[in-house]
Amino acid sequence: MEPMKSPVVVIPSQELGQARLDPTLNAAAVVVVTVAPSGRTLTDADVDWLRSPARISLAWLGSTADTDAVAVALACDLVIAETNAVLNFAPANEEQLPVLGSIDALVERVGSSRALALIMGGPTSADQAHQWGIVDRLGSLESAMGWAEQISQHSPQWLAEVKALLGQARQSGDQALVRRRERESLGRLASDGAEAGEGIDE
Repeated sequence: MEPMKSPVVVIPSQELGQARLDPTLNAAAVVVVTVAPSGRTLTDADVDWLRSPARISLAWLGSTADTDAVAVALACDLVIAETNAVLNFAPANEEQLPVLGSIDALVERVGSSRALALIMGGPTSADQAHQWGIVDRLGSLESAMGWAEQISQHSPQWLAEVKALLGQARQSGDQALVRRRERESLGRLASDGAEAGEGIDE
């Protein structure tokens, strides 16, 4: 029996709120978020949904992105941008904060000093963002969909286990704890594989 593939869905960033309430979209294990140039304000519920181990989220930036749009992209696990896209990290005025809701993700990707340079330095090209690790890949929406389809070849549970492990490794400095989490994940995968009648090589 072949492993069950993970379904892929595409969600415009402006519809994230509705997507969270849609049972079909909510069940998708791989999500491509097409980020609008002028992003909606990111909510805690959006961040929790996009970063949940239940799904792998990919953001696609197709053109100029304001600071709210960049925040939506950074809330996702992976970021793809068109080569001619431009990212704006600074808000339009001082009544707003930069990349609101994703400042932690920005600092995690580039460090606090470079994050400050991005916020104070004006628009950033997709190529520069790629070199600095903010954008994971450069490419079209078709390219983003191809990557999503590649990821979807894995089962939803395997993706969830890997994402959860990465999150635990990031948050914990305890190597022994991370090793224990790895063994627990392997145990769950082996158990589910046996129940499905699949053999897992140790």
